[in-house]
Amino acid sequence: DKERKMTLRLRTEELEWREIDSDIVVLDGREATYLTLNGSGALLWRMLSQSATREQLVGALLDTYEVDQPTATADTDAFLASLSEQGLLAS
Repeated sequence: DKERKMTLRLRTEELEWREIDSDIVVLDGREATYLTLNGSGALLWRMLSQSATREQLVGALLDTYEVDQPTATADTDAFLASLSEQGLLAS
């Protein structure tokens, strides 16, 4: 379906991030907020920085962590919803 094939990516304006060890530290210039991601969040963030489909994100969680398909899908959807709510995804 269309939603699974849509390419997702991070917003580029007023958004800076750095990798520190295995964590990602994000500065959202619009909201003047910091966000720290680790583990699966950092993995998905790195993929979104290059642009990825929802299917690719779910696949990365399945390949990297010992989770089943429903868990990987739910975790991906929750992460994307959180980024979207914070205005961090490109529209």
